[in-house]
Amino acid sequence: MTTFPSTDSMNETVTDRATLLPCDCLLVAVSVTDDESHLVAATTIAKGTHLFKLNGVETTTPTRFSVQLTHTSHLAPAPDATEAEIVARYGWRFMNHSCDPTTMIQNREVIAIRDMQPGDAVTFDYNTTEYDMAEPFDCGCGTDACIGLVRGARHLTAEQRTRLGVRLAEYLR
Repeated sequence: MTTFPSTDSMNETVTDRATLLPCDCLLVAVSVTDDESHLVAATTIAKGTHLFKLNGVETTTPTRFSVQLTHTSHLAPAPDATEAEIVARYGWRFMNHSCDPTTMIQNREVIAIRDMQPGDAVTFDYNTTEYDMAEPFDCGCGTDACIGLVRGARHLTAEQRTRLGVRLAEYLR
């Protein structure tokens, strides 16, 4: 397995080492440390690059690890998938939230919205796909754009929705 200095949600290099687990998409990998697992760039990725397409099982029930696709549909890893299959086929499951993300999701496509270097966290703003989070949480991204409590688009002000622009899924506009 390849190792490199891991990064936190603000893309700062930290001192511990992470193990990279390969995904079906060669542009990304799951970085595993003692504390967490998250998706990172495995190579240099240019802004505008389509990293991969979300795949999985459609369900009407949101979960902590699902991504909302429409008003009534969510995507989740296959319930019978092994850990190895989740990493390889459903690496998107390890995408963390950031209020200042590196990617956006449009029509199941994960698209880079800024250049990324190897080890940079592959993140998206959960408020751009989720109407009402199954498990709201306090954001820890630490960016100037931090919203604080992440609960879903339903809980955003009109101004906050406007700031999200094209990153906000059509079904949430």
